[in-house]
Amino acid sequence: METTQRTTSSYRKIVSSTAIFGGAQFINVVINIIRGKLVAFILHSTGMGMMSLLQNAANTVQQFALLGINISAVRNISQTDKEGSAEALAMTVRIVRTLIFIVSCLGLLSTIVFSPLMSKLSFGTTEYVSLFLLLSLSVFVTMMGTGEMAVMQGLQRYKQLAFCSIVPPICGLLISIPIYYVWGIQGIVPAMIVSGAIYYTVMRFYSYRDKRVRADRPRLTLREVWTEGQGIIRFGLVMTIGTMVGAITTYALTAFISNAGSVSDVGFYQAANFISMQYISMIFTAMATDYYPRLSALIQNHTTEAHQLVNQQTEIVLLIVTPLAMLMILTAPLLITLLLTDEFLAIRTLISFMGLACIFKALCFPMDYIAYAKGDKQYILWVETIWGNAKTFCVIAGCYYFYGLDGLGYGALASAIIDVMVSIVLMRLRYGFRHSAVAIRMLVTMLMLAIACFAAAFLSDTWVSYGVMSATTAVCMVYSFVQLNSRLDIRSIINRFTKGRNSEEKA
Repeated sequence: METTQRTTSSYRKIVSSTAIFGGAQFINVVINIIRGKLVAFILHSTGMGMMSLLQNAANTVQQFALLGINISAVRNISQTDKEGSAEALAMTVRIVRTLIFIVSCLGLLSTIVFSPLMSKLSFGTTEYVSLFLLLSLSVFVTMMGTGEMAVMQGLQRYKQLAFCSIVPPICGLLISIPIYYVWGIQGIVPAMIVSGAIYYTVMRFYSYRDKRVRADRPRLTLREVWTEGQGIIRFGLVMTIGTMVGAITTYALTAFISNAGSVSDVGFYQAANFISMQYISMIFTAMATDYYPRLSALIQNHTTEAHQLVNQQTEIVLLIVTPLAMLMILTAPLLITLLLTDEFLAIRTLISFMGLACIFKALCFPMDYIAYAKGDKQYILWVETIWGNAKTFCVIAGCYYFYGLDGLGYGALASAIIDVMVSIVLMRLRYGFRHSAVAIRMLVTMLMLAIACFAAAFLSDTWVSYGVMSATTAVCMVYSFVQLNSRLDIRSIINRFTKGRNSEEKA
């Protein structure tokens, strides 16, 4: 009985954290849409273009200057919080904050030093150097805020973290719009600085409220920070290399499509990626915010519990992603018409293949985090980074070369299937991880329904096609609900909520 309650609690934690962070990310998407509309109205196309260039420049500097410390720090903090003493946890957090401060200063100085080059690359002239000098302040405060976010994630302060991911964008929007209205294009960078300052202030306020990391600590010398923080830096560098190789691979693939085919096909491919991965990626990101630190805390000394968590995460992600992927296949023409134009209806087949590929990506998602939680730099570098990106480029580029636009879909699906096969084998050989019988049965059931829906999308009879797709999607949604209910006991949650409201009304 106790084991069942503990398992139900674990499933509920996975779903609740996904709902919290998924909702926060959805709000951020809405805020970005509103900001885009208002900026387009106030600053017009020229202002939007300048904002995009400046934001991309700032994001690039931040990404490389952080050296992946914001990601590797989560693992170290969560492991120390689980296994170490209060003094060790406070020391780890202090080291992380010191490292973040150093790399934030590095980001600020890099922006200042390379401001003439960035102005030339972005605008074709050095006349905008002053904007990039100001932009260095935005880079600094944003990186500092990102560091505090990593601390909160490592400490598993999820509710506060979700709150902090919503409030700064809202405040930034409310303050930025008047700045744009008064100063026009000249207000873009000041608005970015204000938004970054709000982000850092809110993150720091809630991060420092945790009593576990507010204990008196001796000052650390740079030598001590370097000695104690080498593991964080090295793992972060591997993450940075992965990001760089991924960006290069994406660029190389789009360049290949442009040269072997046409620029229009690049646009079609990007549009299909936008539709197929926008919401799925949001779910993955929301889940990882809770899953990564929890797995990191268990993986070193509690292997059985860690592998159980991976299986639980696999079940939940399949139950959420599979119905969404099938809905995507079913409503592809409608999504294209609503989000794009009728010109893009040519990517319907592409979206169908990418939709099915999402299910295989969902299966890989929990497994791949084992390597990150263990800090396995060799696996991440050679398998995830080198092999993964080389395989993706070769498979998708090869399929496009032989089969044209639809070949991009064939390649995306083939690449995802290869990823699953490689991950299952290597995770078993390297870490001893195996999927549970429950997860395997669920995967087979979900895949059968998804493949039936996918195959029906290519039937020539429209009525039969949509009938089968609708029926299989409905069955999948019912199955997902039943399975989620068996793990979460949704009825008891509803009853508890109802009783709570009734008691409040009586009071």
